[in-house]
Amino acid sequence: MRHILIVFLVLFPLSIFAQYDEMQPMHSNEYGAGFTIAMSGFGLGGFYRIALPNFYYIGAQLDFFMMRDEKEFTYYNPYTGYPIELNKFNRLFFIPFNLEFKKRFFQNSIDESFRPYLVALSGVTFGMNFPRDNNIEYSQLPPDEQARIPRSNEYRITYSFAIGVGVDFTTNENFYFSIRPQYRFNYFPKSIAGKENHSNFEIRLEMGKRSL
Repeated sequence: MRHILIVFLVLFPLSIFAQYDEMQPMHSNEYGAGFTIAMSGFGLGGFYRIALPNFYYIGAQLDFFMMRDEKEFTYYNPYTGYPIELNKFNRLFFIPFNLEFKKRFFQNSIDESFRPYLVALSGVTFGMNFPRDNNIEYSQLPPDEQARIPRSNEYRITYSFAIGVGVDFTTNENFYFSIRPQYRFNYFPKSIAGKENHSNFEIRLEMGKRSL
């Protein structure tokens, strides 16, 4: 078993650092859809990127996020099996629109089916919060917590920034799948859903198509 592992560790990097002479690196416009898993919610959206010289891209990205309350949790009644949600006072949504800058690396030394990259995003985030009519649970909170939780609709806008590193995996000549961890900075000058800082660590999944 140890010998098999050693052979795998030797051959796998060689298979990635592939034959540049056999396949020229492709560089073209990209567009597609993305799904983002955040620490306190998830988002769906789309993107379009324009290919620039030297394997740079510039593009735009629009997403729609549904967020969870900071202290929200769900448990299941052991007798009925039904879910019971606690500390769920807000319906919080974010709509970030960002300009995107992407740089592909190692295009001349790694196989075309495995393309690492760095991406940076900058733009604005529009936030909407519609508090729930959870009066019974709200009345049981301590006074300082009641003061923190909004009771009327909120609308906010702020600047947003994100940076991440990822890999594009080619599924066929035209389509590719991408995964990247990223950190998004969202800080509102005025609180929404009880706090100003809504920055999040995220995992971004994309299914895209290249314009050949």
